[in-house]
Amino acid sequence: MSQHQETPYLFEVSWETCNKVGGIYTVLATKARLAVDAFGERYFLLGPDLQTNREFEETDEEVWNRLREAAAVRELPCRFGRWNIPGRPRVILVDFRRKYNKDQLLYQLWEDYGVDSISGGWDYVEPVLFARACGEIIEIAYNLLARPQGSPAIAHFHEWMSGAGLLTVKQAVPEVATVFTTHATVVGRALAGAGVDIYSEMERLAPQKEAAARYVTAKHSMECATAREADCFTTVSHITAVEAQNLLGRAPDVVLPNGL
Repeated sequence: MSQHQETPYLFEVSWETCNKVGGIYTVLATKARLAVDAFGERYFLLGPDLQTNREFEETDEEVWNRLREAAAVRELPCRFGRWNIPGRPRVILVDFRRKYNKDQLLYQLWEDYGVDSISGGWDYVEPVLFARACGEIIEIAYNLLARPQGSPAIAHFHEWMSGAGLLTVKQAVPEVATVFTTHATVVGRALAGAGVDIYSEMERLAPQKEAAARYVTAKHSMECATAREADCFTTVSHITAVEAQNLLGRAPDVVLPNGL
């Protein structure tokens, strides 16, 4: 940041925050120190409260007291603390399982953004509930921390699993800039897993048809809506950018190696 430009708040959302599942965990863990160097105590990571987040340490900080009270009013219990990795970034782990009427939420996503959730199983619904809760927490944090100071804020979402959060932020606090990063598309992963050389077949692929054939229609629909609605759409490599443009219908604005 230049000395004349105020450091924005950055809220970064991933299912793999303090939750070692795959490659995105590594992306977040390796970039955390750099993010803290750039954004300081204005950098917040959000992830799911699974009660098995081994590298998470609850901390007693004044900012957490304010956020905890506001989240409780929304019936969104969270754990607040630090991730024990280089940089020790601030982390909010969100408990999302008792908050929402699933059918009502999925219907609203259809009404507002055309997200087709009909065929989605629990492996789709659970991340949607999580992401929605994260969107509400970002709304709360923005209104408590950034808005009173007139400070800018960015909300960065990784993969379709956090997509409902981006859509929530877009509606609730549209002044917060949104970034969506896909590390590989849903349809691309499904095809590659079936042995299809997607890059040689790219121009002949019909994304919706392939999504239906691979039973990933709901995930693909959420991914498309999130890519479409994001203020800034990014991928992590030029080859994934080609994949995203063809399968999601939007060319990425920026390629961010390692999500930086």
